[in-house]
Amino acid sequence: MNRLKSFLILIFILPLISKSQDYCQFIQSIQSYQDSVKLKSVGDYSIIDANTFDIQKYLSFFNNVEIENVIKINVYYFDNFLGGNPYLFALKNNKTLNDKNKKSLYKFLNKKESRAKNHIIPKESEYGFLQYLFFSEMGEQFALKWHSCYDKKRIICSSEELSNVIVELSKSDMFSADSVGLIKLKDVPSEIKIERNEKDFKITWIENRTHSGIYRCTYLIEREEPYNITKINEEKLLEIFMNFIY
Repeated sequence: MNRLKSFLILIFILPLISKSQDYCQFIQSIQSYQDSVKLKSVGDYSIIDANTFDIQKYLSFFNNVEIENVIKINVYYFDNFLGGNPYLFALKNNKTLNDKNKKSLYKFLNKKESRAKNHIIPKESEYGFLQYLFFSEMGEQFALKWHSCYDKKRIICSSEELSNVIVELSKSDMFSADSVGLIKLKDVPSEIKIERNEKDFKITWIENRTHSGIYRCTYLIEREEPYNITKINEEKLLEIFMNFIY
């Protein structure tokens, strides 16, 4: 009887483990691509090195979301000397970006209707809503510069990644963390959890905000337009201290 019970539990758990690994593979693949993006100097400003980033390749990672029909998505790196951020922006197909006036450009890039994340549609699946959430919350986490790095964050989705972060923080001269907190962190489950409900998807993952702390966050994403995202829980697992100032 015990053997049968163990067998049934195994049958139930294995698909969940497989799905969790698939979710993590997507996260790791796209974060690896984000990490490979470089900047190059053009006069007094930095721009994204086109040899390290291709918008079509980047969008191809999100194969379970759709872009609105009359919209094209591209990226602009807004460099303000002390910092700089990439903006994934949306334009109608017959329009072009005017980057001559930096003040007007900044206002445009920060309009709700200009943000690419407001022009994508998740496919009705766990993968679709995971990719939609990542695009919305983490899609612009690359090619950061100087002060922008204060807001740098990554998703941790495997025990191996979590162990690597613990080792790095234990040895780092630039960052420090409570030793007891690091020990407790070893026992924290790192797998992404996705729950499909009648009206929404609930997704829980671990965010490594590299300059401030590690958090377990849970988001609700509505299954109908406009697919609103709400963070319903945030638990600080570890506080990270910077031992330097930019």
